[in-house]
Amino acid sequence: MKIQGQRHYLWTAVNQDGEVVDVFLQIRRDGEAAKRFFRRLLHKHNGEPRMVVTDKLRSYGVAHRELIPGTIHDISQYANNKG
Repeated sequence: MKIQGQRHYLWTAVNQDGEVVDVFLQIRRDGEAAKRFFRRLLHKHNGEPRMVVTDKLRSYGVAHRELIPGTIHDISQYANNKG
């Protein structure tokens, strides 16, 4: 999404019921941005989740390894689909 001619990325967190938990807008989509988003979620919701489902963006892996290594990280193709 572009804001004043500059590209921004919308990060969203959704719980297991499909409800949007958090929305965050950032200029970058790298490992530091992913860590910032994960830290924000962990702080807001007081605790570590059992499982995190993401797309295959590699920066999610960086944030997962450094912040919540004990959590299951699922990047399989249809994991985000409700069925």
